[in-house]
Amino acid sequence: MAKKHLRLLVLLFISLTSHTVFSQEKAKYINGRVKSLNNDVSNILIINLNSKKSTITDTLGLFTIEVKLRDSIRFTAVQYLTKEIIVTDTVFNQNSVTVNLVENVINLDETTVTPYNLTGKIDLDIDRLNIKPVVTSSSLGLPNADVEVMAQSERLLLEADRGKYVYYYGLAIVINTHKIMNKASGRTKSFEDMVARDENMAIEKEIIAKFSKKTLSENFDIPETNIDGFLTYCLSQTDFSELSNAGNTAEIWEYLKAKSIEFKETDFPKE
Repeated sequence: MAKKHLRLLVLLFISLTSHTVFSQEKAKYINGRVKSLNNDVSNILIINLNSKKSTITDTLGLFTIEVKLRDSIRFTAVQYLTKEIIVTDTVFNQNSVTVNLVENVINLDETTVTPYNLTGKIDLDIDRLNIKPVVTSSSLGLPNADVEVMAQSERLLLEADRGKYVYYYGLAIVINTHKIMNKASGRTKSFEDMVARDENMAIEKEIIAKFSKKTLSENFDIPETNIDGFLTYCLSQTDFSELSNAGNTAEIWEYLKAKSIEFKETDFPKE
């Protein structure tokens, strides 16, 4: 009888141990919150370094991400020092975690500004120099003062393609030969391509400012020296311009992640 009880206890122990190990290996979603004393906590990039899955914090710093026990989670943002945490038993079992990020402060050496005996304190120096406000079209309240200035490529396109093809003045018909010649010669098309290229370049600069080449390199497994090539590859895609309409950082990140897989399947130069 005692041996029978012993066997039951052994089977129960094995069952509980197996269940615990299986639970630890099983992935699940945990909730978390990013906090900071001063800075914005939205759009913080969160990467599970083991599974390569990622997410972005909302305006309150809240997020949800899939993890396994002992996974490493990285938190990245330009305004914060990068931080990594390990999914411990406590985090895994409580299904939640709070992460405090430290502001990325760039300390500059103290500089004495001369001439005029400037102190470096803007409010005091402005009063001392008696600087008058800069007069602009906006400060004068002029019409169309807030209209965005066009880029050179946009101005060239407007000049080449301005007006209608045909104008009617009473019984007279005037043909816009300037517009027709530009269209026929391909000049208009070249300016259209130039405008599209400038728009794509602006998006590319925004991507680098938002994520940095190092972040893209580490998370997409692309050498940092090839990030320019990767972005050029993205720029050549027909749907790249749609990024300008992306509603949030998460959409842009998911697009780049998908394109990074395609890019690595091409014969891009390896280090």
